Amino acid sequence: MGLLSTIGAIASAAAFASANSDFVTLATRGSAWIQEADATVILPALPNPVNGHTSLWSGIYTDNNLSFMQGVSAVGPGDNFCGRAGITAWCNNAYTLTGQAPNWNVHNGKSVLAGPGAKVRTHYKLNPSTQLWDQNMYVNGKLVSTVSMSKGEHGNIFYISIECAAGDCAAHPAHYVSIVLNQPDMNFKHNGAWDYGATGGVMSTPDSGKTWNFTTLNMPAQKAQ
Repeated sequence: MGLLSTIGAIASAAAFASANSDFVTLATRGSAWIQEADATVILPALPNPVNGHTSLWSGIYTDNNLSFMQGVSAVGPGDNFCGRAGITAWCNNAYTLTGQAPNWNVHNGKSVLAGPGAKVRTHYKLNPSTQLWDQNMYVNGKLVSTVSMSKGEHGNIFYISIECAAGDCAAHPAHYVSIVLNQPDMNFKHNGAWDYGATGGVMSTPDSGKTWNFTTLNMPAQKAQ
């Protein structure tokens, strides 16, 4: 696992704040919290043109925003993790932000490249043995990037988002999501449309509100903000 705390990381975080579209925002209530989540994206075509930072990610905020865990697929000139290679393919890694803006600390696993059509899955789980959050990223079924930290923290918000900072950002063909809470909560279910034109993503539960599964969630093309 690497630790990056640089001007580049801060600039990336600033771009995230200004150009971010949160398709899915799910917050827990009361004594319920997120203990596990799974999200898969089929990587879309690269933005056209590639002249700014663009990233696709799922993520979990923990108690009082102590940690922001993410599975990130990014592309852009001078990418912090994949360098110039990050303009010809998506750069993918497990990634966690800690601290407070503008002094973010970025903890990341190994970064790997993948092209459009690749299936990128991120699994988040609070390990009951270590009490660490294990983030595991898989590309086409192969484990490629891991981070384990945020000891004893509880997930309280789940996101699926895109940061489209330049050019046109293609539609996501598919996104598969499941979330497990520490206890049943039927009020966790989202009803109605998702934000920014996302369709599908109907939530259902097989166990009265502890486990939530989504139908395929499709994110439309976005333009830079």
